[in-house]
Amino acid sequence: MMSEKLTTASAELPRPDANLGYLFRLANQRFRALLDAALEDLEMSAQEYGILSVFETRPELSTSELARISQVTRQTMHTSILGLEAAGLLERRAVNPRVVLVRPTERGRRCLDLATRRVRAAERAALGGLSDRDERTVRAWLANLAAMAPRRADATGRRQDRS
Repeated sequence: MMSEKLTTASAELPRPDANLGYLFRLANQRFRALLDAALEDLEMSAQEYGILSVFETRPELSTSELARISQVTRQTMHTSILGLEAAGLLERRAVNPRVVLVRPTERGRRCLDLATRRVRAAERAALGGLSDRDERTVRAWLANLAAMAPRRADATGRRQDRS
């Protein structure tokens, strides 16, 4: 089946001149699978690690702040927090009826430390073969791309900056 061929590890490598969107999607899928495999025995997904990693630099956040940082809806974040809380990795503290702060438990911090070491190893593997200069170039390019403001096409199909 064609879809199997495209999704198996034995599928042909994509060509560097392939559609950029396809290359981004494929690279993201493969990197996320690499992270999921590295975190599997910790019973943590790459998505859950992403949420916990926000707490490397912040002691606690509201669900809304965490959702904004993670670029998901508050409802999606709430569901993720419930799962991480059930796993004993996060705890919630009500500040008032409208604001609930979230922070890692001690177990969550230990798990985050271990997971971070594994994620850094996966990053090093993904960057394998690049010189320090090339790695800095890739990181700068990705950071610039991530910071780009969304643009939409006007009636003629030309891209216009949102203002």
